Amino acid sequence: MPKEWNLEIHYVTSEPCLNTIAYPTCRTWTADGKCLFIESTRPRPDGTQVPHERQLLKINIETGEAAHLATLEVEDTKQYGVGQVGASSQYHTDYAPEANVLVYYDMTGHNMYLLDVATGRSNRILHEPEGTIGDPPAITPDGTRVVYYVLYRSIANRFLSNVTSVIFALDVDPKTLEAVAEPKIVTAYAGRVVEGRPNGVIINHCQVNPKDRDHYCYAHEFGGTRTDGSLVLTRCWENRNGIDRPLDRPTELQGQTHEVIGPLGTSLYFVENWHVSAVDFATYQKRQICEDSALRPSHITVSPDEKRIAADMWGGKEPLDDGLFHSGVLLIEAATGKIEVLCRFPRGQGHPRHPHPNFSPDGTKIAFVVADGPDTSQVAFVDVSDVIENWEARK
Repeated sequence: MPKEWNLEIHYVTSEPCLNTIAYPTCRTWTADGKCLFIESTRPRPDGTQVPHERQLLKINIETGEAAHLATLEVEDTKQYGVGQVGASSQYHTDYAPEANVLVYYDMTGHNMYLLDVATGRSNRILHEPEGTIGDPPAITPDGTRVVYYVLYRSIANRFLSNVTSVIFALDVDPKTLEAVAEPKIVTAYAGRVVEGRPNGVIINHCQVNPKDRDHYCYAHEFGGTRTDGSLVLTRCWENRNGIDRPLDRPTELQGQTHEVIGPLGTSLYFVENWHVSAVDFATYQKRQICEDSALRPSHITVSPDEKRIAADMWGGKEPLDDGLFHSGVLLIEAATGKIEVLCRFPRGQGHPRHPHPNFSPDGTKIAFVVADGPDTSQVAFVDVSDVIENWEARK
């Protein structure tokens, strides 16, 4: 049985709101590890509450002091006509630690901004009227390139769905907070109709390699875990030097999900049949890191030195009495696959109340989301310094 640490959970929010951190492929900690960037449904600073709107905040994890950075506004989408396509809009930010800037887009997916965290100044870098931006965006550590995807309406037939998904790269100046060129297409994909998946297959979850801004990874998203090994249903893809290729072709029932580029930029980590694997970008060899586990690791985050992986537990399909589900955070040793339970808490059924663990820049803390009601959630973290010290001492 894996060891249970039962670490103290430190809460950084407490308001009866929906509070969430960035998606696991993104950075949600400030460069010094003292603050977290979060989204919250709390009112605007003047007390105004707009339905479906969120506030972008920076919260000090020690004091709980919250600084308002921006309002993620909701537009009247009638103005976009057919350009308003249904796209996931739950995670809106990524952080460039070397430049100390955030990229974010609004709640309805047509405006994207850069924000200087030090000054609070922001500037719109993109207006997209002909499609809808999907989540999450990505930004290089130096803040000079933003990567995002857009869904566009297209003509459907018996082979293709009515949506085309396009990944763009947009070069920006993190000092002036302006775009320095037109967006360029990384790759485009006409949605495929697949039996049992009426919405077809699109590409999303775009990421940029932190060590190579011309290397991108993305997912074929199809709303399920079953595959037949075909290219269409292969989940993990890359685009390098303008060439798209699958990183691994799973066989029947080996569904893959929740892929994350490691901080060292040499591998893509992902979950496959409730265990964690990685594909090396140089050799395209896959290695299994941990065995299939009854703890069911799901969303993952990788430590800065890639020695450890944190995962949230996807416990059970049956909800608790309050409609929430069992969850918690696991720590996995990358070299041995050893798994230990750091803490347990409830999760929400859907986005954005999944735990989505996220390592701090020094690898000693893990932030996550705890569901605490039918529509509310809180941001919290655990300190894993003692766990790491214990692991090192046992070697």
